[in-house]
Amino acid sequence: MPVLVLSDERRGAFEKLAADLQRMFGGRFVSLVAYEARRAAAFADSISVADLAAAARMADGWARLDLAVPLLLTPTEFRRSLDTFPIEYGTILRRHVVIAGTPPFDGATVADADARRALEVLAKGHLLHLRAGAIATGGRATAGRDLIAASIDPFRALLANAARLAGHAADTDDDIAAFGASGLDLPADTVRGLLVIDDGAEFDPSAVKGVLGAQMNLR
Repeated sequence: MPVLVLSDERRGAFEKLAADLQRMFGGRFVSLVAYEARRAAAFADSISVADLAAAARMADGWARLDLAVPLLLTPTEFRRSLDTFPIEYGTILRRHVVIAGTPPFDGATVADADARRALEVLAKGHLLHLRAGAIATGGRATAGRDLIAASIDPFRALLANAARLAGHAADTDDDIAAFGASGLDLPADTVRGLLVIDDGAEFDPSAVKGVLGAQMNLR
């Protein structure tokens, strides 16, 4: 995924979030960065229980702006846990748009070894959940479609991060599908068809078995 591009409406929503956080943290506020259309990470020098209570009172207002509750981190927590959350933090480093303040990102990098280990864990977890979910559908096509729909975003993220780790482009679904075919031996047409389902494309319920099979071949 390339650097995040925000519409004026989305940026305005994040700016309102930043104003709330600046009032809440006062002089402890460090920065707010957006890394998805609804998600942001907020940094403050310290975070207290009172801050959490104040944020809870603001949460409904953020929901009305169609924003998720932001990640709240101190700069020290962020840097110390880069090896613990390399995929999530790598996405923030790669895609972020600064809304307010100066993020503590100077010199922050994700080690390839940490990213590779995290990807192996995520891939195995994805596979196990798909197996359990496939059984829980009871063979019903509509339930199978729901299972596939819920799997799209994590599957896309897995392939995209694996592509980047291998030095391949992963900015578009075509890039991701091409890497799935060349790097992981997955059927490119099936992967490409899966990735567009959440864009409103029609999906044939009879293809459930093939699409699940393609994901379950991810290693």
